Amino acid sequence: MDNFSVRSEYSFHNLAAKPKRMHHLDEPCGYASALAKSSLSRQMRFTVQVFEKELCTAGNPHVLQIKLLGDDSREPSSWKLFADGVCVADGSGAFARECFCEGAEVFLDLCRNAVDAAELRQWSQKEYELLSAARGIAGT
Repeated sequence: MDNFSVRSEYSFHNLAAKPKRMHHLDEPCGYASALAKSSLSRQMRFTVQVFEKELCTAGNPHVLQIKLLGDDSREPSSWKLFADGVCVADGSGAFARECFCEGAEVFLDLCRNAVDAAELRQWSQKEYELLSAARGIAGT
């Protein structure tokens, strides 16, 4: 009887795994902000923007672009990171999500390592500005 009473305390209906919490590099500051900033696509784009600014500040500017494939409004199926027009890294959306679940800067570190490993040409500030302008024109 005791074993039955213990078992009856548990509910075996509507069991689901709790999704892992995603860490945000661009932290939301309210409910509406959380709705906008909590998507994986948004965090990936923001990370690449932060990294490009970091490179410029360090005096090693490179034009970075991230291409999200699949339904990028929700969860991209895959992605490609380009530096100065060269694909330096790519992966699945699930891999990117795992990076953000591990820590806010894990995907940023991955981007840093990929650009460093690519051994790209050093651009002057003027050349960077021209490449950046070309990116803006091509994106429209």
